[in-house]
Amino acid sequence: MPQRNIYRISITGTESTGKTVLAEQLAAHYKTIFVPDYSRSYIERLDGKYNHTHVLEIAKGIIAQETKMLRYAHRILFSDNDLTNIKIWLKYYKWHVPDWLEHEIVKRKYDLYLLCNIDIPWKADSQRANPEDRLELFNSFVESLTDIEANFSHVKGKEEKRLGSAIELIDEFLSHP
Repeated sequence: MPQRNIYRISITGTESTGKTVLAEQLAAHYKTIFVPDYSRSYIERLDGKYNHTHVLEIAKGIIAQETKMLRYAHRILFSDNDLTNIKIWLKYYKWHVPDWLEHEIVKRKYDLYLLCNIDIPWKADSQRANPEDRLELFNSFVESLTDIEANFSHVKGKEEKRLGSAIELIDEFLSHP
C-alpha cells in the first residue's frame, strides 16, 4: 500500500488514550501529516445515536480520507483511527462485521501500529461511552492486531514519556523497516 516509500503508522487503541494528541505530536516531529479521526467528525453530524450502518460508513470514510491524504505525506502518514478500531467497535456492540471490512483490514495493514495503553485517565466527552470497559477493549485490540500478524508495539506513559516512547519505536522501525 505505501506509495513513494510512505510508511503508514496507525495510532490506535480504545477511546481516551491520547491517540489524537499523539498523532498530532508525531506528525509535527516527523514533519508530515496525520489523518484525523474520521469517526468524530461523522458522529458530530448525526441527529441521534449512531448505528451499524453509520459505523460502516465511517469505515468507508476512513479509507477514502487516508487514500486522499497519502499523497501529501512526507515519508510517514500517521492515522488517528483505523479499520481495526471499526471491527472492534462492531464486535463490542454485537453487530455484524462484513467480509469486505475483514478484507480491507488485511489489505490495508499498516506498517506499524502504536497501541496506546490505558494508563492515562479516562476523560468524558459527548462521544465517549465506555469508561468501565477499557481493559476489555484494550485486550480486543491486542487480539485483533495479533490475529492479522500486525507489527505493533504498546505506547505507555503520560505526555512527554508517551511521545518519547513512540518516537523511539518509530525510529527503531525506520532503521529496520
